[in-house]
Amino acid sequence: MKWLNTKFFLFVIIAISGLIYSAQVSATYNICLVKEISNDGVTYYDANTQADAVPISDSAFFRFTVSKCPTDPGGLLDIVLTDPSLDLTVTSLEDLPHSHTEYPDRIYSLEVTDYCSGHQGYKENVASVTGTIVTGLETRTDTDNAWAYCEDIPQGGDGCTPGYWKQPHHFDSWPQPPYPYTSFETVFGVDINVNSKKDDGNDDVSFIEALNAKGGKINMAARHAAAAYLNAASGGVSYDLSTQAVIDIFQSALNSENYDTVIQTLVEFNEQGCPLN
Repeated sequence: MKWLNTKFFLFVIIAISGLIYSAQVSATYNICLVKEISNDGVTYYDANTQADAVPISDSAFFRFTVSKCPTDPGGLLDIVLTDPSLDLTVTSLEDLPHSHTEYPDRIYSLEVTDYCSGHQGYKENVASVTGTIVTGLETRTDTDNAWAYCEDIPQGGDGCTPGYWKQPHHFDSWPQPPYPYTSFETVFGVDINVNSKKDDGNDDVSFIEALNAKGGKINMAARHAAAAYLNAASGGVSYDLSTQAVIDIFQSALNSENYDTVIQTLVEFNEQGCPLN
């Protein structure tokens, strides 16, 4: 009887120790996701900011690396990788093992053809991963994003006017960036002065000031250039010009002080019909 009591006592100690160990393990490690993007399927970039955006003209290649972090003992089960913008849900990744010596990564690769079709400018998407710790009591989640710069030339035929873009209730249609108070000079690379009824109090002319510029010549050119840039950067507008083409046209007009041609061109494109609400 004494032997049985001793055995039971040892069993209780071991069980409690196991629970304490599991609790410690569950509190010390997480699941980590690294999402990378490539334009050739060979060289991948962890493009987490717009400044790191990878130029894409056709297909985009994505690589998702799932790991346990830090590499402490403890397993992760039932791993699910999702990326709604890519219509991606992956449940076939192997579990991350409960091990003191092995810490393998789980890698999933994907090619998305025509990734930039109908879109010109910056494009971001976000993936997430979840896993259940070995105790089954908790889940771990991580997210990572990737930026691309779509070089695909839209079909054209759409255009929203300065009057559309300057309305506050249409600010949610802006590509963001730019934002209403983004400096015009920051985007176009030139310092201008306009006669605007929308003075935001800053020394630099903002996009919203340019859109509200009154009068002809530089004022009319600035408001239509701002609208043209927003059209070109918008994923919902199939515009005839790229953002860089808009910048080049405006800079050329400013340098030559010949605004008539740029005004005629941009007015024609901006008044083709706005597909946005």
